[in-house]
Amino acid sequence: MSRRRRRQWAVPLLFLAPSLAVMALFSFYPMLHAIGMSFHRWRILGDAQFLGFDNYTMLLQSNQFWVALRNTLLFGLITVPVGVVLALGSALLLNMPLRARGFFRGVIFFPVTVSMVVIALIWSWMFSENYGIVNSALEAVGIEPQNWLAEPTRALAVIMVMSIWKGFGYGMVIYLAGLQTIPETVYEAARLDGASRRQMLWHITIPLLNPTTLFVTVISFIGSFQVFDQVYVMTEGGPGYSTSVLVHLIYELAYVRFRMGVACAAAIILLLITVAFTLIQIRFIRPQTGEGS
Repeated sequence: MSRRRRRQWAVPLLFLAPSLAVMALFSFYPMLHAIGMSFHRWRILGDAQFLGFDNYTMLLQSNQFWVALRNTLLFGLITVPVGVVLALGSALLLNMPLRARGFFRGVIFFPVTVSMVVIALIWSWMFSENYGIVNSALEAVGIEPQNWLAEPTRALAVIMVMSIWKGFGYGMVIYLAGLQTIPETVYEAARLDGASRRQMLWHITIPLLNPTTLFVTVISFIGSFQVFDQVYVMTEGGPGYSTSVLVHLIYELAYVRFRMGVACAAAIILLLITVAFTLIQIRFIRPQTGEGS
């Protein structure tokens, strides 16, 4: 490599060096350390003992792990498609020249800006059996109050609905940005050819938004696999383990039972699942975006 070529590489690397050093210290090293610890027994105090794949075997034989994995996948497979549809629908509606559309955009996006812990606490109060506003409304129309957060299927459903409501505003903003990139001349040409609004939606808008859909879907799925705050605040994984998810299980293994090796193994499994789902989404959505595979 020539001296000039080395200088061309050296200058950007010099500017990137501080950021790369921070990433290496706080991201790459902990990740590599977690991979190593997943093959050890370590209870924080004392030396680590090498176990090979025993931690992974123990997890795969644990009913609690499979319940947490099922709940995590169910959470992602329901909240992500519903959230993407709501985000796209609200973006299409609020991209039209409506009165006070800026206000409605702000209302939909506002929950995104609020802490998940705060939102989870408010929803816990709303769905309280004794003093919740939801049960008060049901009683007003003659329906018996429900113990929403103490019944397995209802508790998980409440968490899903809250997560969708809080998060789809983020996708709406991304879709609004994508809609601004579609040239108006494309719609004008379609109108001249006699295309209806529905035909323009299905044959112009949605296909041209495929790159945006890919981004929103991937980001949403990654976020759904990291669900923790709302579960911890609203149900703590209960009743039983009916609302436990993988991140909550990792927290419990690491900081309640102090089984750091098993917790690291669960974290590595979660990482592999997240990467697999991301690659699957890219594989099925990218060919429709017009980009290379």
